Amino acid sequence: MRGVGVENVPVRGPAILACNHQSYLDGLILASFFKGEPLRKLYFYATERHFRKKWQKRFAGGNNIILVDINRDLKLSLQKMAQVLTRGNSLVIFPEGSRTRDGSMGEFKKTFAILSRELNIPILPTAIRGAFEAMPRGQHLPRFGQAIHIDFLPPLFPEGRSYEELTALVRE
Repeated sequence: MRGVGVENVPVRGPAILACNHQSYLDGLILASFFKGEPLRKLYFYATERHFRKKWQKRFAGGNNIILVDINRDLKLSLQKMAQVLTRGNSLVIFPEGSRTRDGSMGEFKKTFAILSRELNIPILPTAIRGAFEAMPRGQHLPRFGQAIHIDFLPPLFPEGRSYEELTALVRE
């Protein structure tokens, strides 16, 4: 695993890490680049449907994973994420909404852009490569020895940008 641009990750203050979603490994890959206080202040946004079993819910509760059902209550989902950010924590969002099926990047939903703009919080575009090859959808165990690269790109600030513009810039 290799990371580039780790210096772009804020040590203090909130940020939204908007990352492409290649595999179940993505959250662990991202978390491995954080240590100490920044790791304790890092939260992940995930859909409830991936955490249905009791042990999965306990795991989520003990590891800063915000479980939401965006199809049931979008307002509540946004409130939970905003609460995390206004307390000075950082939030990881996978704007595609689900893992890739074929390794290509899907359309980005603009939830992260709304939060960024409304709360005036920078977005850290984050790109993962190689995780799909290491553990594609449907595979239960990772392929060891697969090179995985992560790029923490320079932050984007929301001032003067629309939701659509922020979404397109991060996807690009």
